[in-house]
Amino acid sequence: MIKYAIIGYQNTLAKNILKLLAARGVAAAEVAVFDAKVQGEPKVSYGEIGELTVRSIEDLSTAEAVIFTSHDNLAARYAVKFASAGAKVINATNALEGESDIPMIVGGVNDNALEQAAKGIVNVPNPLVTMLLGGVAELAVKYQIKSVRATALVAADIEGQDGMSELYNSTRRILMNDITGNADGLFHKTLAFNIIPQVSSFIGEETFTEWAFNSQIKQVLGGDVKVHVNAAMIPSFVGAGIYADIETFADIDAGEAEDDIKKTKGVLVINRQEDGGYASLTDVQGESSIFVSRIRQDMTVENGISLWLAGDYWQVAAQNILAVLKQFLKRK
Repeated sequence: MIKYAIIGYQNTLAKNILKLLAARGVAAAEVAVFDAKVQGEPKVSYGEIGELTVRSIEDLSTAEAVIFTSHDNLAARYAVKFASAGAKVINATNALEGESDIPMIVGGVNDNALEQAAKGIVNVPNPLVTMLLGGVAELAVKYQIKSVRATALVAADIEGQDGMSELYNSTRRILMNDITGNADGLFHKTLAFNIIPQVSSFIGEETFTEWAFNSQIKQVLGGDVKVHVNAAMIPSFVGAGIYADIETFADIDAGEAEDDIKKTKGVLVINRQEDGGYASLTDVQGESSIFVSRIRQDMTVENGISLWLAGDYWQVAAQNILAVLKQFLKRK
């Protein structure tokens, strides 16, 4: 039986999951990649010299674990089928969200919610949400979060290679004195030398990304937590930075909170109160850790701190998926 079946192969999340599995020494024979009906025999890299042939999802009967990285329609159609056949299913798409017996999990924050996965399916949040909640995991457990207010600054790789190519091309045009706009591009305005207050499409007053923060944080932490997030595109190629104000029910001190955050697996604290004593996006590219800096007391609320998180969020999301899957596979 296949141990890991990855659904989707052209998106950044799938590529990072495959990269992590190869780095951890998982044999290529234990990993298979599937997509919607495929033309020919497309290949995907696995490790430094390996390749895997992408197969049609219709060829997959079962596996020990199935990870949906893209294609909402495929997750909606096949997730229950594979779970019923005995697979542990991790869903990273927007399908199946909000169902009471399919919990939303961030490793280290609400692992006990795996007990609610009656269908054998678990949802994981948007990579940006994973980065934020992963960075404050210890705070969520110890102090109980009451509210989250955040501003997410997101690089072009939210749209994968196409997004980075658009940023590169628009930067090049401007430097060559071609100031033609790019209203028809992925970001609706020219991203080079600009900040765009829109990440993903609008749904009412919010963008989908802002809505996802609100919905998914509540699913992970509990519906009573108050959430307000603004998201903007910035002219960087990789990663995201999030300024977050965290209000808690229990008394919280910035110094003690820093010590708690340092205990969190997968988190690195760089919090020197000096010029350059923090993590920026160029520091986190290619890294799987969440970097936390600028930890300060928030005096506008009774119990609150402010902090800066930076990360290569696609790698962070891949790490979370494999961490959740490890715990999920232990449960019979």
